[in-house]
Formats: sequence, structure tokens, C-alpha cells
Amino acid sequence: MPRARFFFLLICLLAISGFNAWGNNFAPTFNQIMAPDFSAASLQISEPAPARNSTTPTLSTPSTSTSQETLSPKPPASLAASTPTPKVKLPMVQSLENHAPFRVGVFNMAPFAFRSGGGQWSGLAVTLFQHIANSSGLRYSITEFENMDQAINAVETNTIDFAAIAVDPTPEFELTMNFTNAFELSGTSIAIAKHTHLPLLNLIESIWQSIIPRFIGLVLFSLIIFGVIVGLVERKKNISQFGGGFWTTIGEGVWWSSATISTVGYGDRVPKTKRGRFAGGLWMLIAFALTSLLAGLLSSVLTVARINSEIHTPTDLLRLKCGAVLNSAAFVDGKNMKYDMTPYTSMDDCLRALDRGQIGAVLGESVRLRWLMNQPQWQSLIMLPSSIVTLYSVFPVSSEVDPQTLDVINYHLLKITDSKEWEDMRHLFLGDQS
Repeated sequence: MPRARFFFLLICLLAISGFNAWGNNFAPTFNQIMAPDFSAASLQISEPAPARNSTTPTLSTPSTSTSQETLSPKPPASLAASTPTPKVKLPMVQSLENHAPFRVGVFNMAPFAFRSGGGQWSGLAVTLFQHIANSSGLRYSITEFENMDQAINAVETNTIDFAAIAVDPTPEFELTMNFTNAFELSGTSIAIAKHTHLPLLNLIESIWQSIIPRFIGLVLFSLIIFGVIVGLVERKKNISQFGGGFWTTIGEGVWWSSATISTVGYGDRVPKTKRGRFAGGLWMLIAFALTSLLAGLLSSVLTVARINSEIHTPTDLLRLKCGAVLNSAAFVDGKNMKYDMTPYTSMDDCLRALDRGQIGAVLGESVRLRWLMNQPQWQSLIMLPSSIVTLYSVFPVSSEVDPQTLDVINYHLLKITDSKEWEDMRHLFLGDQS
């Protein structure tokens, strides 16, 4: 019996020793399976090398064709999908040397586009585009148009790729074309007659330019004619009042007709003959009509002068007729402001109508309007300090131009407008815009 107990204790000790050795080898693998680590380092754990010259028994595991990947579980698919993939930004192509030649439209729109003395196209917008083309290696051909409406229509219908003009973008334009980045602060401003800020000079100029001078000439002519008639008729029979030499008689007759038209009625000269009184009565009726018409004309001129002298803000234009170039951003802005808009084909036509008094104000692109006000032929006009809308001028681009090409153009545009060279160009074509 004691011997049996001895063998039982020996077997227990051997079993405990074997389990300890088995646990030391299996525990790391077991922990990996039960609590996996998804870090990059954990996925590259190598299998431990067997101990050399070890007398401790170990538990062998079946060999497999795969090593650690079989034992180490992969991360869930949802976790792998949520891991952000770093984006690599490819360098933008900055050259358009291999691009097909651009079809570029221009028309006379000083100071942005105009023909120079040598017949070549120049101007702020044209020169800026030429610098962009030279920097990017872009080839181009020029297509000339008569006005803005034709050039914009060519861009919208993809007849040309680019218009070397400055336009203010509108929602309507956005539906039919693309634009470059902005290169000039702009908007819609108002031009009016300069005399609207000088009421006294405005009154004198308004009277002089109206029909009143011609009407006064008619009155003086009638006054002299009736004075001569009455003087000659009364000369022989009313010697005390109209007698004397020929020129004395004429002078007395004109004096009488002047006193009659003014309704003063001194009574120092009175026709006494029947023919003299008939001529005198007829002159009284004509003089009354002429003085009434003259009073009406003066009242009309004074009213117009008073209205014009009160044009100081965009709101004052609601009661006037305004002009702008058809389909321009200024024309659209005027319509949105509920102005009474009259369309014209060019800015020169607008300013000419304003100078002649056919309209009360002109709406136009701010930079160009300010430049035109400094030209000798428009010295009688002035631009109001406040603007209706503030925008930025851009180049119109065809919708068929691919975005990559437009990106290259914008890159060179920004590079040029951020340099001193751009300020020199602005000063050359715009002068002092302060």
C-alpha cells in the first residue's frame, strides 16, 4: 500500500512537470489567438527558434505549409476600408506647347483691346493674354469682331475658344461659358452730364442749348417788323409821336412794339390811324402768344435742370432714361435695378446720346468708364463715385476648353497679375485710376 502511494505521487509530479513545460511553449501562441494585435509590428512576428540542448520536454505542434500568417488573424475588412489612403498630388503641366492653337476673339474695347498705331492689337486684356500665351507656350490665332455681342455669342457657340476682352460675369453667362480667374476689380458704374453738379452753369447751359435762343430770335424779328410797320404808318399823321427822320421813325416804332410786348404800356406812343391801330392790335395778340410760349419754355428748362441737379446716387436714376451696351453686365444690372434702360451697340453710342441729352445716365463697366471720362471728347461727362455692383473682370472661355488647359491658363494668369509687371501694364493702359 505505501508503495502504491509512492508511485501515485511520482506520476503526479511528472504530470505537473510536463504541463509546465507545455504551457511555457504554447502560451505566446495562445495569447496571440485570443487577443490579436493588429499593429504592423505584430503581423511580422517570427516563430521562436527551438531551444538547443534542452532537457525539458516540449509539446510539438503539427507542421503546416504556412507559417505565422496562419496563426495571426487578419484585420477585419471594415477596419481596412476605414484606413485613409494618402493622396499623391501629381505636378500640374505648366506648358501648352503641344496644345492645338487657340482661336482668340477681339474687338475694339479700349482700354482693354484696341488697334495700336502699327495696326497690331493692344490693350490691357490683349497684352495680358499675350503674356499668358508666351509663358505657357500656347499658340493662337486672332479673330476680329464688330462688338461685344458678336464676341460673346462666338464664345457661347464655341466658334472661338477664348475672348481677349474683360467682362463682368453674370448668371446668364455662367450657363453658356466658362471663365478664367479674375484679374481686375470692376463692376457697374454710372456716368452723367458734368453740369448736373453745377446748378447755375447747368441753368445757363440748358437755356443756351434749348430752343429758347431761336425762339427769342423769332420774337425780336417780329418786334422789329411790327415796330417798323406802325412807325411808317403813323409817320405822317402822328408827327408828334412818330415824326422826324426815317431812322427816328423806325426807332420810335420799335420802342412802341417793345413796350407793348412787355405789357408795360407807358402810353407815350399810341397809334392813332386806323391802319396803325389794326397793326397795333394784331401785334398785341401775337405778343401775348409769344410771351406765353416763352414762359412755358423757361419753365420746362428750369424743371429739367432741377431734376438733373439732383442726380447723386443710383436711386436717383429711377426717374430717368438710362443707356448701356446691349447684353453687357451693366445692362443686366440696370434691368435688375428697374431702370428705364435703352440698349446701344457700343459705349461710344451711349456716351454720345448722354452728351446730346437723349438719355439721363449711362451704365458701364467701371474701369473702362473711368478711362473714357478722361478722354478729351467726353470732358462734359462725369462718373458718379458710387457703383451699382462691384465685380471682378474675367476672360470668357468656351465650354469646350478642357479643365486642365484652363488650369494652366489660370496658373500663368495668377503668376503674372501677382508681379510688378502687371502694375506696369495697368499704369500704361489705364493711367491714374485713383
